[in-house]
Amino acid sequence: MSLPDEIPPVTSFVQEEMVDGATQTLAARLSRLPPIVLLRLLAFMHLVEDPAAMKAALDITPSGSMRLTLDTAVTPSPANRH
Repeated sequence: MSLPDEIPPVTSFVQEEMVDGATQTLAARLSRLPPIVLLRLLAFMHLVEDPAAMKAALDITPSGSMRLTLDTAVTPSPANRH
């Protein structure tokens, strides 16, 4: 009978520290984004979480500019309105 694989305590501690550092850095960067960018990011996250509830249209012009339009028929609850 063999012992179960265990994560050494030092490795676990280092992973936790790295995750905490990444989380703090991401939160600091997100807080500096303009409100419109935050709304666009939130809409994209909703598309990824529940693709069936969103309609996406990607328009690309001959010059190369792109426009992603996200729309939903789902009415958000008052707590989730932005």
